[in-house]
Amino acid sequence: MNQEAKDTIRIVYVEDEPSIAQLLVSGLGLFGIHVDPIFMSAEELLENTDRQEYQQADLLFFDIRLPKMTGLELANELRARGETRPLVMVSAWPPPTNLELANIQAVFLPKPFDFPDVIQTIQKLSKK
Repeated sequence: MNQEAKDTIRIVYVEDEPSIAQLLVSGLGLFGIHVDPIFMSAEELLENTDRQEYQQADLLFFDIRLPKMTGLELANELRARGETRPLVMVSAWPPPTNLELANIQAVFLPKPFDFPDVIQTIQKLSKK
């Protein structure tokens, strides 16, 4: 792996609205941040945790309101399985409580995205 690829911040995103997912991909791409894979549901992510793209991700972004299992439930499930990577919960709805976020060791970002805040959060959470 070359140095540039090694330095690229990689994000897994769970978002059921393709247009919102594409907005994040495009916006973060301008800063050299790679968003892939994108899963349309929590269940889809759970079925694909063995994928190399998932394994190599630095950060996990989950929408809170998803079709069946919520982003919070997904985060709890992954933490119970030993997931330690930084988690960012996103939503256009009111944020989870501080206790809910603390329990899953996550931060919250509101939608619509404020890209300077998103970039600052990613840089703070990323070790690259």
